[in-house]
Amino acid sequence: MGYFISIFLGTFVLEDLALASSLALVAQNKLSLELAFLACFLGISLGDVGLYLIGFAASQLEIEKHFTFFKKFSSTISKMKSSKTLAYSIIISRALPGTRLPTYLIAGFLKYSLFKFIILTLISVFVWVLVALGGGRSLQYVFTDHWILNLGLFLIFLQFLKSVLPKLTDHWQRKAMLYSWRRWLYFEFWPAIVFYLPIVPYYIYQSLRYRSFFTPFYASPHLKHGGLIGESKWDLLQHINKNDASTLKAFKVAKNLDFAGIKVLLNDNGIEYPFVIKPDIGQRGFGVRIIRSDFDLSEYLLLSDFEKIIQRLSLYSHEAGVFYIRQPSEKMGHIFSVTDKAFPYVTGDGTSSIGDLILKDQRAQIIAPIYLERFKDQLDSVPKNGKNVLISECGNHCQGAIFFNGSHLISEKLTQEIDRIAKQMPDFYFGRFDVRYKDAESLLEGKNFEIVEINGSGSEATHIWDSRTTLIDAYKTLFKQWSLLFKIGDQVRRLPERHHEVHVLSFFKDCAKVIFRKESISTSS
Repeated sequence: MGYFISIFLGTFVLEDLALASSLALVAQNKLSLELAFLACFLGISLGDVGLYLIGFAASQLEIEKHFTFFKKFSSTISKMKSSKTLAYSIIISRALPGTRLPTYLIAGFLKYSLFKFIILTLISVFVWVLVALGGGRSLQYVFTDHWILNLGLFLIFLQFLKSVLPKLTDHWQRKAMLYSWRRWLYFEFWPAIVFYLPIVPYYIYQSLRYRSFFTPFYASPHLKHGGLIGESKWDLLQHINKNDASTLKAFKVAKNLDFAGIKVLLNDNGIEYPFVIKPDIGQRGFGVRIIRSDFDLSEYLLLSDFEKIIQRLSLYSHEAGVFYIRQPSEKMGHIFSVTDKAFPYVTGDGTSSIGDLILKDQRAQIIAPIYLERFKDQLDSVPKNGKNVLISECGNHCQGAIFFNGSHLISEKLTQEIDRIAKQMPDFYFGRFDVRYKDAESLLEGKNFEIVEINGSGSEATHIWDSRTTLIDAYKTLFKQWSLLFKIGDQVRRLPERHHEVHVLSFFKDCAKVIFRKESISTSS
């Protein structure tokens, strides 16, 4: 027991010496590895909390009011209190010599959440002591002589911090983690890299069949990369007839246009609040938001650094995705698929908060982090009994909308109307029209709908995300879809008047942008 207490107290004097002494005592069988770990873990953890408390005690003296330095950087200091960067610094400083003392003192001085600090400290100390005692000299050899492995492990650790720590330090996100495993029971919630894996060998097969890896790139020759990825939404929207009842007023906004300039364009185009704003080049609902006030617009502009499209908000309450395909040799195309969409909501019971209602819903709890982030400022509010609270108004599956197979909405009149609109765009053979519509009866008549967005060759038949669709049927649909895309691309490529270049490096660059793009703008609620 004497060795245990010595190691425990030694951590307050010199942490590294205490760890080294622990290794020596374990090697001499004078102290068990378990007790050595416990002594180091408890001592270092308490020492870290002590540093935090010293910083916190200093904050009570209100010294920031007496020094010009603190007054000058008061806004920056205020932001640091809630910044995720501070949370990451608390963890990383554990492995960076000389940074732990100032970091922990600053955390206390800024009154960073004590609960979050303790969680972060316990995790970092646990990993640190485990590595130090578990690996010993052999691990030190690996880290000093095998720097590539060291770098790889460090990057993995940083990714862990980025993805897991924000959830562990947030009350609602921790609750949501209890249900996260359920997403693996339903393929509609699988990560894209997992679900689309079987498409890779099928794509290779079709490429060999048509003797070109780039055949699909020719399907929409007027779009960048054939519309597979990184295409401009405006390149399609600008061609549809502005006088059609199905056309929503819209205009493109330059990347650096400021608030005042946009207000002028809104006035010139007769668009008022609320309206929709979204990236000109987007993917899977990225950055789509309903703007309801000057504040919303200012906030969006502050967080965005890309060209945008502003569009009048449709007042129709229903939404559908109409997948259209026409081969160049055909006079008229056909509707390959229709996806009907529903916007999820929770119903108040007079006692449960919005956060609890989300976590009680069997479907919402699977992707609860999306909804919880969207309602982060309202999660503790309690809706009245019987009141419905919409938790998503964005018609994207990855943003929480519910998709259904809408094959019952396919009709000859709707096909004729979609075909007429599609032919307004040059060489448009393959893509999906996302539309808002009044009701099923008028949509079947090809009336009372408005086009929200048009997607190119990168579109998919989204009815596969209907929970009633089997995994086999979903892949059958995707294989058929890609087969038709290859067929259309091959036909277009063989047309003598068509001249379309494929820029391979640019394509992979745009793919990387989509994969690693960080969502900094919350979608509409």
